[in-house]
Parts: sequence; structure tokens; C-alpha cells
Amino acid sequence: MIGYCPKRCRFCGATPDHFLGAEECSRTYRVQTTPVNDLVSQLKSVPQLGYEHAAYQVNTDDAVIWIDCPSSFDASIAPTDYILFTHNDFLGASNLYRQQFKAQVWIHQRDATHPNSRFFTFDHCFETGYKLSGIEAVVVGGHTPGYTLYFFEDILFICDYVDLVEDELLWNAYGNRLKTRQIGKQIHQLLNERATPIRTVCGVDYVCDYNLWKTMFNRLVMQA
Repeated sequence: MIGYCPKRCRFCGATPDHFLGAEECSRTYRVQTTPVNDLVSQLKSVPQLGYEHAAYQVNTDDAVIWIDCPSSFDASIAPTDYILFTHNDFLGASNLYRQQFKAQVWIHQRDATHPNSRFFTFDHCFETGYKLSGIEAVVVGGHTPGYTLYFFEDILFICDYVDLVEDELLWNAYGNRLKTRQIGKQIHQLLNERATPIRTVCGVDYVCDYNLWKTMFNRLVMQA
């Protein structure tokens, strides 16, 4: 993914003798595409690769766009035009996909400058929210300095700002926990004020009905 083996995995602490090279990984894992609706699909490595996360493919009128990137590299997957990141924890195999598909990789400037991002290539580092091919990016910060939410039609892409565990939402336990909760309250207000209805939430490893998710999120915010 980054051209060399670090001394330890920054997520689980594994040493290089437990690492898989890109070619071996590609022989063992594939990216499974699961429809969310007619225009959006969930992308996950099969079998699960480490702390597996979901990325999402959005087929707009004029582009194929990924929100976050699969952790494994599968050359057989359909090409994408853009890879837009919520934050820098899920850069995954973006270097390889960028090279394979000539895709544009976008991330917030503050997350691009994080030490763990230094071996990844970004084509555009934004500082404020934007709109691209029907996708709306809203910069919130919190869990990471440049954390970005995405909306497409009636779908919210929240990634791992909150985790779904046994029918309850929990704040992400990593990063600045105080800021995560503070910004979480602002996200709560943003969602309450949003004029466009939301019907589905696409999270780090789940897809959930928005009304059910929002009920759980309301409880979480009340406890903060």
C-alpha cells in the first residue's frame, strides 16, 4: 500500500512478519460489492481483512465515486473516477487504485498532513465543504481534524464517527474523545436542520435505516 513495511501496524501493533504484500493479498482477498440501492453499493474485503471497514461506491450521472477506499486491492473491480475520504484512517489501498484507474484522490488538508498520511498521494486537498457530481461534502472535524461527512440524495455517509455495537451507537474511541463528543452534538443539530430527507445511513461496517439510526444517535448525544 505504501511501498515499505513499517516496524509495526499502527492499528493492531503487528510486526512485519505478519504483513501481506499487495500481490499475495490480491490472490487471497477480493472486494465484494453489495447494493445499498440502485446507485450506491457497499465495498468490503472478503474474507475480512484485519480491522475491515466498508467503502461505498456512488454511481452519479457523470462519474463513479468511492467514499473511502477498500483495504484490499482487487484489480477486477469496476473502475472509479474519484476516491473521496471521510478521514485519513481508511486510506486502504488507495495508492494502488489511484494508479490502476487514474482516479482522483481527495481528502481534507488537515488529514492529508497527518504523519500516517505521508506515504499516500492526494490529488486534491480541500479545506471547506464542496459539491461534486451530486455528492455534498460537509467538513465537521472532531474524530480527526478534517473529518468529512458526505450526503448523496437521501443517504448519509458517516463512516466510523460512531460505531454500531449490539444495537447501540458508541462514539469512536480513538482520537480526541472530548472533541468527538462536542462535534457530535453539532452533527446532531446539522441533521435536525437538514431540509433534504435522509432515509439511509452508511457506516463503517453497516447500513442502517435512518430513523432507527437517528433514535440511537439521539440517545448517544443526550449522554454526552
